[in-house]
Amino acid sequence: MQEKTYWLAFDSLNGVGLGYKRIWSLFEHFGSLEKAWQADKLDLQAIKSLPSAVIDKFLQVRQTISLEKPLANLEKYNVQAVTQLEPEYPVQLKALVQPPLIIYTKGKLNLNWFDKALAVVGTRHASNYALEQTEIISASLASAGFTIISGLALGIDSAAHKGALKMPGGRTVAVLANGPEQIVPSSTKAIYRQIEETGFILSEYPPQTLPEKGYFPARNRLVAALSQAVLVSEAADKSGALITANRALELNKPVFGLTGIAGNNQGVHHWIRKGKAKLITCAEDILEELNIFTPIQVNLSLPQWQPEKTTIKSKPKSILPELKPEEKIIYEQLLQDEFIGIDEITEKSQLPIAKVNSVLLTLQIKKLIKKDFSGAVSRV
Repeated sequence: MQEKTYWLAFDSLNGVGLGYKRIWSLFEHFGSLEKAWQADKLDLQAIKSLPSAVIDKFLQVRQTISLEKPLANLEKYNVQAVTQLEPEYPVQLKALVQPPLIIYTKGKLNLNWFDKALAVVGTRHASNYALEQTEIISASLASAGFTIISGLALGIDSAAHKGALKMPGGRTVAVLANGPEQIVPSSTKAIYRQIEETGFILSEYPPQTLPEKGYFPARNRLVAALSQAVLVSEAADKSGALITANRALELNKPVFGLTGIAGNNQGVHHWIRKGKAKLITCAEDILEELNIFTPIQVNLSLPQWQPEKTTIKSKPKSILPELKPEEKIIYEQLLQDEFIGIDEITEKSQLPIAKVNSVLLTLQIKKLIKKDFSGAVSRV
């Protein structure tokens, strides 16, 4: 524990000029950060990569640092700290050029969860279509044993966490751009508490750290590193979600893009056109791309969209599976092995095309319909 005290002390230094590489130089030179912390100026000058100004600033600031405060904050906020030297440190993070010296977690850290994990990212200002599909896909993959990793922001992040949490034993991890005890935004408090109870929250920032603009791109590299692949559900051209996707590509991990509404999803569509992301429409597409063949079992109670009116003509009664109202509207239009285009379904049902796509995805998950090469559908 004494050595960890000094890791925490170095991690708390700000504005000194001691970044990841220089702290590792100190560790390698002295053999421990305790000895590095206690070194005098002459000993520090033996490290050629340390500028004199950095040494002077460190010696000055060191006198003002309380070694007990970081430990007290861990206890106060019920946060666990794991250094790179400990076996509890996720090996996936060590693939980064500059992994965190320490990770801070709340909940029950389980390294096995990262063996089969998908990052789900996207805009905070998501369309209803993207939110609904994200929740369905996240729930579906959670039912197949995947851990869903996201950033606990509003929009796509929250939908991803919610989907996983709806499944019995669903696993989800929130990676934050602030201290692990900080709930930002406060409107995600309910999701945060659920994750804290059934999963865990992870950050490279110590307790009492508030979010700053530069922390979000840094956080995104952790999200990418901890996952087998990244799904971008909806993103504009300059969305921060694409930073996560870029980090995934740098780590040779696949990126998936959810087909969506053109006006809201330019970033994803651009990536798909350029061949940087693979188009997916459902969880099964992701499993197929990853060569994972695990049954999906999902039965979500998503908010139901009720059409103002319908002009569907009555058809002969048939034995139907248990369906929600809008699912029944669409399913009753379909025949076995007779494929119908989405435009025709939309016209007959008088449902918005986004809702039609959403319902068709749900029916596909339930294995009640199938698609042909053109995207037309029929009953199974």
